This record gives sequence, C-alpha cells and structure tokens, in this order.
Amino acid sequence: MAPALRCLVWELDNTLWDGVVCDATSGAPRPAALRTLHMLSERGIWHAVASRSDRDLTLHKLYRHGLYDMFSVIEIGWGRKSSSVVRIAQTLGLTLDTIGFIDAEPVERAEVARKHPQVRCYAARNADVLPALPDFRPVLRTGPSATPPMGFASITG
Repeated sequence: MAPALRCLVWELDNTLWDGVVCDATSGAPRPAALRTLHMLSERGIWHAVASRSDRDLTLHKLYRHGLYDMFSVIEIGWGRKSSSVVRIAQTLGLTLDTIGFIDAEPVERAEVARKHPQVRCYAARNADVLPALPDFRPVLRTGPSATPPMGFASITG
C-alpha cells in the first residue's frame, strides 16, 4: 500500500483556472479546484506548482487571487514537469511516493508517470473528488507535517 500523499503538485493553466495565463484567456480559479486546495491544506497536505508559463504573469495571477501563500514551492519555467516534481520533492524533503501531480493535459501526466511511476497523477477534471480518495487522508498530523512550510518558494525561469 502506498503512503498517504504529503504534497499535491499543481499545473495551473486549465487545471487550477480555466485557460492559459500567457494567452490572457485564463479566468478566475475553478471553484472545485479551490475547494480541493483548501480542504487538503486543512489536512496538512502541502501544495506546490509545476507550470510551463510566463513567470511574472503567473505570479501576478496567484497574488491577485490570494493564492500565492497556498503553495510551498513554485516551479515556473519551460522545462519538463517531471524535473520540476523532483526539485519540489527535494526542496520539501519528501520521497516521490508521497507526491501527487494534477494536470489537465494527459501528455503531461503521462510524462511525469513514465519518468516517476511512484508519483500519483490525477486529471484536473477530477479535482473535486480528490479529498475523498484514501491517498489524501493522512493518518497522523503532528509536528511539521501538520503545518505546511508556507512562504518559501523556489521559482525557476
């Protein structure tokens, strides 16, 4: 049995919000994604970003919607998401089998799953059901695991 997830890594475009921030087509964060973000945070699950996008536009949007502080690590750049997931795990001191990855694009999920089969990947359309999954129910929340290390972010360009 796989351990409970400690961190969910989010793609932002078409996952946390509709549209692509670089095309100025993105709207407000999706209500279901926001509910999941907050519910998992309350359970002590950390959040991180692995996004291919313009760094400044993306950070501005996260700040504007009051979401920047929800993410422990932010990786924004044009590299492979599988590489971002590894850097996020290293930054947080987690093993890959405690990392989940959510993205709207099947190709991106497949790239992460192929490179790191221990990372559990989820389709963005299923964001609303994630809190009900056993993967997102930590058994014990004490000490550092109860409080995500909010406020420190690694940002790549």
